Amino acid sequence: MQKYIHSTISAFFSWAGNIYDLLIVTYVYYYFQKCLGLNAVEGTLLFALGLIFRVIGGYVFGKIADQRGRKPVLIVGTAGYSIFQGLMAFSPNAAVLLIARALQGLFMGAQWTAGTVIAYEQAPPSARGLINGIVQAGYGVGYALTGVAFIAFAPSMGGIGWRLFLLTGAVPIILLPYVILKVSDVKVSRKVVSNANVKEYTKVLIRSSIIISGMFFSYYSIFAVYPDLAEYLGLSKDFVGLMMTAANVALAISFIVYGRIADFINKRKLITYGVIGEMIGLPMMLPILIKSPELMLIGLLVYSIATGFWPLAPLLIVESVPPEVRSALTGLSYNLGSVIGGIGSITMGSLVQIFGLTNSPLFGNILGYSSLVIVLVTLLTWPRGTVSTK
Repeated sequence: MQKYIHSTISAFFSWAGNIYDLLIVTYVYYYFQKCLGLNAVEGTLLFALGLIFRVIGGYVFGKIADQRGRKPVLIVGTAGYSIFQGLMAFSPNAAVLLIARALQGLFMGAQWTAGTVIAYEQAPPSARGLINGIVQAGYGVGYALTGVAFIAFAPSMGGIGWRLFLLTGAVPIILLPYVILKVSDVKVSRKVVSNANVKEYTKVLIRSSIIISGMFFSYYSIFAVYPDLAEYLGLSKDFVGLMMTAANVALAISFIVYGRIADFINKRKLITYGVIGEMIGLPMMLPILIKSPELMLIGLLVYSIATGFWPLAPLLIVESVPPEVRSALTGLSYNLGSVIGGIGSITMGSLVQIFGLTNSPLFGNILGYSSLVIVLVTLLTWPRGTVSTK
């Protein structure tokens, strides 16, 4: 079997587990409040900590990956976020929960950085967009699995049920033997790394970070509260789980389709089309006037399918910088975007705390449209050409 297949499989599943752990907490805010005393703002802060600390982990572990290889960082990242998910599941109080989440974020950043780059670099040049799309489709699969798990655990969330629900996020640790035995490493010459000048790529880093920040801000300001909002609007737990599962299966498929098309069509144009699609789906999934389950499901599917452009955003910087700084800058750019996404989730949580869930569709549309417009404007200024695609 080709070595890039093993790296793709490991990166896909470890990323799916990463996202599963990031987003599963959004289903149990009620239990955090009831059992650990978290309010709405603290709950979204918990969500944001996973994003904020990813930027540190992405850059620090990215530099290590550039110097010592991608594989060790992929192993450490996957093990780390799984272990701290287990600690979160049985946290005795809010302080331990928040600390565990912050530390988990460090390893989440490490996993994404190493997994994305190792799969990209080992893929055949003619299929790099496809391979990257497959890896990033782990996002949709991981999120969809949170819906499946929620459906399974919904009848027994009382007592320690919600803790067992969170504990399922520790399962990705079983990937480690496969990664250790089957994945080949990618290393860059230490001499080349020492001569690399990160400042040369500042403009690319800034533009890439703005694009990724905009897409994350839009997404997380919505989905940080979306399951609670859907239930508040009268949807059953089963229907909410079904909605999230269907939408994220569609998202995963869309990631792969966009990735394959990107091997033949300009990536900036595809991202533009995706952003426009999100703008179409946004007012349906966050209804202000007509609040029907069918309309919300259609809007959620439209938004999710359009969001398939996400794997292309990291490729803008991956293909614009040389291998000796690729992990560090890609990890910094992507996870810096996560920080902005965290700010979006905190903003939405604060608005919900002040004004209640009733007004969250209005706030979600305002925050979503504002950030997506910024993405479109930034795309128009993206420099032509690439620096290196090795």
